[in-house]
Amino acid sequence: TFEEVIPSVRQEAGNELSFKACSWYSTYRIHHRCAVRFRDRRCFLLGDAAHIHSPVGAQGMNTGLQDAYNLAWKLALVASGRANTTLLDSYEAERMPVARRLLITTDRAFALVVSDSWWAGLFRTRVLAKLAAFAMTRDRIRTLAFRTISQIGIRYPDSSLSETLPELPDTAPRAGDRFPWLRLKLQPNGPTENLFAKLDDTRFNLIVIGQTSAVVDVPGFGDLLRMLAVPSDPANDAELARAKIPQPSFYLLRPDGHVGVAGTRLDAAAVTRYVSDRLHMGTAVRNAELH
Repeated sequence: TFEEVIPSVRQEAGNELSFKACSWYSTYRIHHRCAVRFRDRRCFLLGDAAHIHSPVGAQGMNTGLQDAYNLAWKLALVASGRANTTLLDSYEAERMPVARRLLITTDRAFALVVSDSWWAGLFRTRVLAKLAAFAMTRDRIRTLAFRTISQIGIRYPDSSLSETLPELPDTAPRAGDRFPWLRLKLQPNGPTENLFAKLDDTRFNLIVIGQTSAVVDVPGFGDLLRMLAVPSDPANDAELARAKIPQPSFYLLRPDGHVGVAGTRLDAAAVTRYVSDRLHMGTAVRNAELH
């Protein structure tokens, strides 16, 4: 009851705090759950229906949005008959590990926040703020924290939809990574532009860097493929070096911004194989169960 909560509130806020009336009161329960499966034939779970956890870290909404984005472009390809239903298996394979890691981290953080032990209280009130302030003075830690909280650091390197071709340096962005944000000149002597503003998030984007780009005709893609060539320019060279992107290189981006194929010299045959063998496009048969 509310009367039973008052002593705890006063302990935290001070004994001089008084309450005249309570017009509404409810109990909030923290859930820690993850579905056994995210897909069963025509049924898909995402967001809070698939996983629910403590609000510590404010990760719930972003996770649900990424679930939806991950599933949406795959479901669109299958429902339109462009891809086989096998493509939909990658949704659970990619997103379930993310959900499970999130449950573990938020559960640990919440346990620390609500713990009544003396050491947890000491850590919260005397150590945590100073430790965080010190850590945020370090560029690497600040970058890691930003990538973690914003969830742009989520990767799918072991996904069936991720293929890194030989000769690409280990330090370069690889298949499964979210492609880095860049400001580049996309036209010779043109202005510096936000690359993400030029990407079409309803199609695949083939980014060709440091090499002459010919029009690539990939069976199965049709109008779903958009090419962007990055011309040679001192400003571009500096920006690419910052992101550790080698020249030459090419990156085929999925509609959700993650790298599907990454390599050095543009290999149209490798992209074609990726489309047929991994995306299961080109020979797709419309699945009547989805309609």
